[in-house]
Amino acid sequence: MRRTELLDDFEFDENEYRGLAEEGEVVAKFFSLMEAEVAAARLRSEGIHCFLANTASSSVLPHLQIVVRLHVHPLDSTRAREILQEAAITTVSPAEVSKDSGILVGLAILIGVLLAALLVRAIWGGL
Repeated sequence: MRRTELLDDFEFDENEYRGLAEEGEVVAKFFSLMEAEVAAARLRSEGIHCFLANTASSSVLPHLQIVVRLHVHPLDSTRAREILQEAAITTVSPAEVSKDSGILVGLAILIGVLLAALLVRAIWGGL
């Protein structure tokens, strides 16, 4: 077999990736492999080279909560953290949740009373 027919015969600059595994800095940790892959894709789209550690473990043992670590070169760590922070999901403040939950509780009570009335009517109507 000729060397050009091998699947792993890629042309790339080895100096660009040299030392990344030894010098990589963890910028994020994930319990979900899918979430980690999305974060890594976001960094790669911005030109930041990164890699994920523990992906094989989470694939082989999906029932365990294995932490997947996102590594970048130490020189890119500050920029990577800023990019990941921009993509973070904004959370709802507790005050907004309490307003919505009050409406939901009232609605749940109303439904409960209606179901209880229907149940009593069905029982008394069946006698």
